[in-house]
Amino acid sequence: MAVDFAQGYASSWRVERIDPRTWGPCGRLGGVETIEIDRDGTDDAPLLETASLTVSGAAMDAFEPGWFRITMEAVQGGSSEAVPIATVWLESESGRYDKGYREDTLRGLSVLHQAAADDAVLPDGSFVPKGADGASWCADLLAGHIDAPITAQGGFEMPRSYVFDLGSNVLEAVWQLLRAYGWCMQADGRGEVSILPLPTEPVIALDRTGAATMLPEVSYSDGTRSYTREYAPNVHPFSIVRGMMPERGLDGLYRVRTQKLTCTHGVTVQEEVAPL
Repeated sequence: MAVDFAQGYASSWRVERIDPRTWGPCGRLGGVETIEIDRDGTDDAPLLETASLTVSGAAMDAFEPGWFRITMEAVQGGSSEAVPIATVWLESESGRYDKGYREDTLRGLSVLHQAAADDAVLPDGSFVPKGADGASWCADLLAGHIDAPITAQGGFEMPRSYVFDLGSNVLEAVWQLLRAYGWCMQADGRGEVSILPLPTEPVIALDRTGAATMLPEVSYSDGTRSYTREYAPNVHPFSIVRGMMPERGLDGLYRVRTQKLTCTHGVTVQEEVAPL
């Protein structure tokens, strides 16, 4: 039986090393103290997700950079659920020692970061030909540069050839094409990337039941809203949420722009959305 995340639940965390050949777990990182995950779909070529972890004790003695999955074990009454929250490339960023106490900060990079590397720049004049399936073309190009699994949910036929900007890397080229035709990418908690049309249906309702920790909303000049809510699965940048709190200025449909996930005894989500 699944956990109802709109209600109270207990949680614990595990951070597992991922084998890039199978995309499955092959070890565990101990000593994790804090986890923060930032999701952002606002840039021209967003990486979608980054993370920061603090690790204490001797867990870093044998640490090597690699892919890791952050999973929440949620328990509610007689129900339990393992919820993958993010899969990122972890590498050491900084560390400190104080009277025998060791604490390290790890930086988590998106599964898409390999497509933005220096060796992922496309040759000048690269283009997608007329008649090609744009979604499949993007998926195939990314598959040759990233370790994470990637799928296209449907497709769209190119009505004309599309030439990329000079000096574009793989990630920039993919986003140029997707945005031109009203498509996007999302990465789920397992780090699996989906290419899909911009969502049009809400995946969560922002009401007093599903947003128990909501803070007073903040309205910006461009109509965006900012608030804090309880965690709900399958809500990412480009997702649609339905505002059902007119007294807070949240009324209607909004598209998710950014999220900050703080992982403690559950997940608190700071979210910014824009009206449709």
